[in-house]
Amino acid sequence: MTTPTVDSLRAQSPTADHIPQTVAEHRARLKKAQVEGGHIAYVDEGPRDGEPVVLLHGMPTNSWLWRKVIPHLTVANLRVIAPDLLGWGASDKPADLSEYTLDKQSRRVTALLDKIGVDKATLVVHDLGGPWAWEIVDRAPGRVARLVILNTSAYTDGFQPPAMIKMMMSPLGPMMLSMMSGKLMGPMMMASFIKEFTGHPEVINSAAAEGYWLPMNEGATRPFQQFVSNFDFVFAQMPRWQAALKRLNVPATILWGKKDPVLNHAKIPVQFARDLRVPPERVHILADANHFLAEDKAQEVAERVIRFVQET
Repeated sequence: MTTPTVDSLRAQSPTADHIPQTVAEHRARLKKAQVEGGHIAYVDEGPRDGEPVVLLHGMPTNSWLWRKVIPHLTVANLRVIAPDLLGWGASDKPADLSEYTLDKQSRRVTALLDKIGVDKATLVVHDLGGPWAWEIVDRAPGRVARLVILNTSAYTDGFQPPAMIKMMMSPLGPMMLSMMSGKLMGPMMMASFIKEFTGHPEVINSAAAEGYWLPMNEGATRPFQQFVSNFDFVFAQMPRWQAALKRLNVPATILWGKKDPVLNHAKIPVQFARDLRVPPERVHILADANHFLAEDKAQEVAERVIRFVQET
């Protein structure tokens, strides 16, 4: 399947008609697959013989994060797979917190690829999607065709946990999670959080915020709780992930929102570039973007992914 050039695609760039405007519209496009632990929801769009691209969301997001990116990629004849990991989005949300470990979540990604007949794919990773991907890199590097890294980490240097995470780790954590999932305060709290980490807060209207809050109301506080209660464990895995990244021999590119207050643009991308041997021309620091690049710069993210796939 031939991938059109970025310049030719701009003439047929997706309009608002192609982008879900509500979480209900987005969920109508989702498919379901049974994996260990429950059913996961996922987007699978674009030609079946297109180059597979897997979009991995982080926390506290879901495949809704990629809603403005996906249409650009499918127009380029890429096959786009965007799962809601277990506990997030429209996927099942088991009460057993042990279902949300990094290892189990990463295995669900590869199990989904097995079910839909994808041997290897370009992984586009953001936030906690990075650690899920690093587990795949360590365990099954042959499943990775390329890496596209957006504001995530495998390093302690340059990582400053956000105030919300610190609060969740405190005795106030259970109360905060209850408020965030509730209908009274939850939508406002989630909107405020997402806006804080976007370079263009005006793009987060009530419908956009609902796409992130609704799963919390449905039980997504569970994987959130599991993560914050195992924060030290996550840090302890970083040397292993770094070693795995150094062993990986696939093309990689880095897209980074410079305004991210949690993941330092001057430190973390440099470490990724060193370990993955990323040339300077494939490191892109976006000056007016924050942590949620897919909200701030959806078209640019998509165009960078398309160009990267074409060139490698």
